[in-house]
Amino acid sequence: MRHGLLYGWDFAERNVVGLLSAAALGIAAYQMIARYFFPGLSQSWFGEVVIYLIVWAIFLSGSLLVSDDAHVRADLLLRQLPAKSQRPLEMFNISIAIVFCLVLTYYGVLATLDAWQMDERSISALRFPMWIYYAALPVGFCLMTLRFILRLYAYLFRYDPNVMSIHSGRES
Repeated sequence: MRHGLLYGWDFAERNVVGLLSAAALGIAAYQMIARYFFPGLSQSWFGEVVIYLIVWAIFLSGSLLVSDDAHVRADLLLRQLPAKSQRPLEMFNISIAIVFCLVLTYYGVLATLDAWQMDERSISALRFPMWIYYAALPVGFCLMTLRFILRLYAYLFRYDPNVMSIHSGRES
């Protein structure tokens, strides 16, 4: 059960991801209908906007996946270990994930700043500032980093083997 700030964070992320996804779906549906039935109302840049919305939704949803322990990971070895041995391995995995996310956040910031400084824009009629598009990478991975740090904190100071271990039917 989450409460307080974490509940608000989850709520905000879920709603932003939902709104971005709904907007992408709505624009894509409009574009499809307009293209076939009302060609004069169709715009070439609608597909571009759909891509930007989906990319932002995907990168923001990574944080939710970490929060819900639903992120894709290789845990075959972890499942074979007894509960008491899972903790150190999971803490190691989380530490590696934090480093990975920090590296991607750093390089994402560099790419975003480069696009902003060069005033890079899309080639469509929209001329969308690409730094906004690129910013999805550092924002998403920064949020994932924070979630992994919270997860590591929980494994270090609030570990409960009944809740936090992967039960595979083996004895502790």
